[in-house]
This record gives sequence, structure tokens and C-alpha cells, in this order.
Amino acid sequence: MAFIDFSDAAYQAVPALAATSPTETLSALERRIVALARSDTLDTLRPSRKRGWFARLVLGPTPPSAMLANAQLESLRRLAVRAWHHGYTLPVSALREARQAGWSEAKIGAVVDIIGRERAPFRRLAA
Repeated sequence: MAFIDFSDAAYQAVPALAATSPTETLSALERRIVALARSDTLDTLRPSRKRGWFARLVLGPTPPSAMLANAQLESLRRLAVRAWHHGYTLPVSALREARQAGWSEAKIGAVVDIIGRERAPFRRLAA
């Protein structure tokens, strides 16, 4: 039985896409943010709350936020975190948020394609 790899078929079929692959459309910094977002949970997307005095006494100081200082790169991280957890079934709000931050359709698609290729094809239900 033969295995045919269709992962890059779209780039060969459409001449406009043949010049660039998804990894070529993202810079090294953007690819690094996508890779770092793999270990983030969906809880990092919520704004962090300041701890009260009793919580600081028991648990210690508030941990540093996972948010990035650059707003555009933070929107990329948020998109990547959702893509790592939801795959190709991203919420429309995540795509809208990335577009409003200034990301083009090509870069959003490249992020989702990179993550889709690196994700496990399915999740096991039981160990």
C-alpha cells in the first residue's frame, strides 16, 4: 500500500500560492510565538486578576502574566493558543480579533495551517 502526501498539494495546484509556503509567510519571531503558544492553556486568554491581601499572604505574589507587551504579537499568540486547542474549528471571534489587529488572511491561514500540521490527528478518549 502506498502513501501519498497531500499536505502541500494546494501550493502546487494554485500558482499564486506556489511561490510561498506557510512557513515562508511568517517571520522567525512569529513562528517562535506560535511554538511558544503550544504550551499555553485557554486560561491564559482571560485577563489576570490581582490577588487580594489574604491570597497574597497564603499563595504569595501574583504570578507574571502570559500576555505579550506588543499588541499585534499578543493577538497572534491568542490566535495560536486557540488554534492549538481547537484546530481548524476556530471560533469566528478569534479570526475577527486577528484581522482587527492587522493580520492578513494569508498570515492567519499560515498560522492555522502550521498548527494543523503539527497537531495530533485525533485525541484519545481513554488511556
